[in-house]
Amino acid sequence: MLRIPINWEWVRLGNIVDYGSSDKYDSSDIPADAWLLDLEDIEKDTSRLLRRKLFQDSPSKSTKTAFRAGDVLYGKLRPYLNKVIVADQPGYFTTEIVPIRAFGYIDSAYLCYALKCPNFIDYANTKSYGMNLPRLGTEDARRAPFPLPPLAEQRRIVAKVDELMALVDQLEAQLATARTRASQLLDAVIAELTAP
Repeated sequence: MLRIPINWEWVRLGNIVDYGSSDKYDSSDIPADAWLLDLEDIEKDTSRLLRRKLFQDSPSKSTKTAFRAGDVLYGKLRPYLNKVIVADQPGYFTTEIVPIRAFGYIDSAYLCYALKCPNFIDYANTKSYGMNLPRLGTEDARRAPFPLPPLAEQRRIVAKVDELMALVDQLEAQLATARTRASQLLDAVIAELTAP
């Protein structure tokens, strides 16, 4: 187990969150303009939302689970894919995703980042079952050891991670621009060299 600062404590995830409890709805009860989230809508590792579709754009007959804004949505199928987001609005999702509702002493963004840490991913992968579609079971998830800092420290951690992620996004954009310029320059040089 990781060493943690003295003012943090190791807890069981199920003791600090409501893991997986949410209302189920028949497809006939879901509004056409409701957000419908599928696991493939979340990018692997980065957890960026790739698309936001409405139920009317992808209707299905299967039962869906409701989530609220602020819920942490955890992709329990193939935990190694590392798909976790904080919902910015309410909606519905399929069975591969689990809603996690943080209690008052844990910040949802901190919870999201902590579930994406290698320590938790390793735990989830060792506890996963199923050969073709490995998944983390509810009870194993609730028993997961979880590092819990004081709330103020959680918020400082989130602010720092957000700052660093914004820097990474900026660097990626600069790199993409540099690659585009290099490609344009190469095309221009090739065109000049091959001109009659």
